[in-house]
Amino acid sequence: MQLAAIWLLAFHGFIGVFPPPIEGSYVAKTLNGQPLPANLRLAATGGDFRLFRLEQGVLRLSSGGRFTLYFRYYHQLVRRGTRPTSTPVLSDSESGTYQLEMGKMILTPSKKSGSKSRPAIAATIAGQEIKASYILQSGSTQERVTLTLARDPSFW
Repeated sequence: MQLAAIWLLAFHGFIGVFPPPIEGSYVAKTLNGQPLPANLRLAATGGDFRLFRLEQGVLRLSSGGRFTLYFRYYHQLVRRGTRPTSTPVLSDSESGTYQLEMGKMILTPSKKSGSKSRPAIAATIAGQEIKASYILQSGSTQERVTLTLARDPSFW
């Protein structure tokens, strides 16, 4: 009986050495610290600005180091002196590979035919949360964006 208790304790301690699997779905919760849906304005030329509104983002990490990122958003160019208007929701996705080392993750999007390669995205993973930072570019304007995602097994 004592031997079984020691074995169970040793086995439990041994399991604790291995990090939990990271495969699964992570849903965007904040964009630059603001809860979704969240707006982002990027200056354009002549006082115009580009308005992005992120409605939803889902990151799926698969075994074998593959990822898919799906997002729904609104985007429009707002002319100087005018107000944003209602626009249809857009959706897009990225896929590629990821590498994980000691809580740091690099997401490398696959090159889409006919388009320029997208830069890698640096992220950190801690427990059930991923924080990814990247540069959003619109014309000559750039802005660093931070997206916080939380594990959610209810998505694919």
